[in-house]
Amino acid sequence: MKKIIILAIASLLAITATAQQLKTAQGITTITTIEKPKKPKKTLAPIEQGFEQSVEVGVSPALDDSGFFLNLDYIAGYRLNNTIFIGGGTGIDYGVDVVENSLAIPIYAVARAYLKPTSRWQPFFGLSTGVIFRIIDGNVDWAWMHKQAGLHLNPVFGVNYRTNQKHSCYCSVGYLFKPISLYEYDTIVFNSLDHCLSIKFGFTF
Repeated sequence: MKKIIILAIASLLAITATAQQLKTAQGITTITTIEKPKKPKKTLAPIEQGFEQSVEVGVSPALDDSGFFLNLDYIAGYRLNNTIFIGGGTGIDYGVDVVENSLAIPIYAVARAYLKPTSRWQPFFGLSTGVIFRIIDGNVDWAWMHKQAGLHLNPVFGVNYRTNQKHSCYCSVGYLFKPISLYEYDTIVFNSLDHCLSIKFGFTF
């Protein structure tokens, strides 16, 4: 009888201990923190000093609705460092609805300052200034009038996207001062496109 009582007590103690362990195990929560790997910053090696060139196309509508220019330009120069570029450019500007269409050639100096020099996306400020020559009359009735070179002034703000250390593409928006004037015996008979909006897309190589 004593043995039965002892076995019963031992069994009861074992069951109690097991229940206590289960209860304790259920109350423990393990928290595991998994850190996400940080994305590497999209940076490129600094641009080397040296010769740099670009080709750009654009459109320049007059702010007074007198017409617009279609632009094709070639720019070449020297990259001084990651930030500064200086050079010169020329191109062809085709004027639509300006003296019954016209063709002009600008010749200008260019300077640009790039921000974030090691980033793929580079905001920049640019300035080109020079002269523009009108070379073709759309209306032959105006052939007896002489032409005069005008001022070319084009400050811009743009964004440059670098595909690698040498090549990039960009777009810019700015103000363009590109007057066209025709004279008859030193008297202005036509003057238009003094103030334009400049929108350009380019590729650097």
